Amino acid sequence: MDNRINMISIDVIIPSYRLQSEYLLPTVQMEIPSETKVRYLIIADNPQSEIPSDFKDFIDNEKVILFRNKENHGAHKSRNVGIDNSTADWILFIDDDVKPSKNLLQTYVNEIKERPNEVGFFGETLFPEPINKFTRGLIACDILTFFFIAGYYKELKWAPTANVLIKRSAIGDIRFKEIFPKNGGGEDIDFFLQIYEVTKQELQCLTNAKVFHSWWYNGKRNYTRFIRWSYGDALLHTIFPQYTYYNFPNVIESLVFGIAFSLTACFYLGSILPLLCVLTGIVIGEFLIEFIRMVVNKKLKQSQYAFEGALVRASNDTGRLYMQLIKLKRIKGICERADHFCDGRHIAYQRLWAGLKFTTYLLISAGLFYLIRK
Repeated sequence: MDNRINMISIDVIIPSYRLQSEYLLPTVQMEIPSETKVRYLIIADNPQSEIPSDFKDFIDNEKVILFRNKENHGAHKSRNVGIDNSTADWILFIDDDVKPSKNLLQTYVNEIKERPNEVGFFGETLFPEPINKFTRGLIACDILTFFFIAGYYKELKWAPTANVLIKRSAIGDIRFKEIFPKNGGGEDIDFFLQIYEVTKQELQCLTNAKVFHSWWYNGKRNYTRFIRWSYGDALLHTIFPQYTYYNFPNVIESLVFGIAFSLTACFYLGSILPLLCVLTGIVIGEFLIEFIRMVVNKKLKQSQYAFEGALVRASNDTGRLYMQLIKLKRIKGICERADHFCDGRHIAYQRLWAGLKFTTYLLISAGLFYLIRK
């Protein structure tokens, strides 16, 4: 009997700027299940990048195929190269800075056999234990939630492209849009929501399909990634208005418009006191409520986590306001938020804490002004 009739085919698409064998080798050396055909489509997004010597022998143009962009196009356009050259029944998106578990393919194949009519599956992308105050703040402030959301949800409309399997027939003519930042941010949400709009099927979450992510910049403090994420996030508001809502002003919106208001008061009163009170009130209020949130929700009582987490969130909020006001010129984008869960279930929670923060900004600012003027 010809086993090819029941053969499952998977193309693993990996956009890579770095071509680091530290990550590529564990990926191409995953265990391949029986009756499964697997190809690796690696898209080198840096024309000058050299193929690591210990990886060259794996490139055979059959199982492992290397494509090289003529210029740096970004991960989204590179994934499109992979999609255009894919012939498999399923496509597995993997990032070039993760190490998959050896049995990742077996886990996905088991799910395909058990639930062949699903449009796709995705697993957890796990980070190491925090190594310093900054990485502890990253975990505590929830900005990495969707990397390991598969451990808490049953299904979602989108998933990070670090570790997600999608049926190629469901993709059809859909591609990653080139309007998103080259280095990532929003393009995965847009891509999978497009597929959901066509198929009306959500991606199934798997708790046993794991890949392991390293800390960016070896855990050194850096906020540019989170600013960039919000660039792409802001673009989603006009593409998918059904998944947006309005919230209380965040810390950056409050600072920008609080400064404008207080400067007017300074001019009227002939004193710099209103500006100092507003700045102090907003900063103290942000750290205070963030600390309370972490104590209530995560049982974390170290104030430095709130400090680190608040800075990460503030960087993300800065990018969002910049995009809405400067780049997109969308006044209505102020206080507008994307519902990343796309189900409305967490909007009340977000509004609760945002409302507490904004109220605290006002109370502390007004209280300081009253006490100093008294």
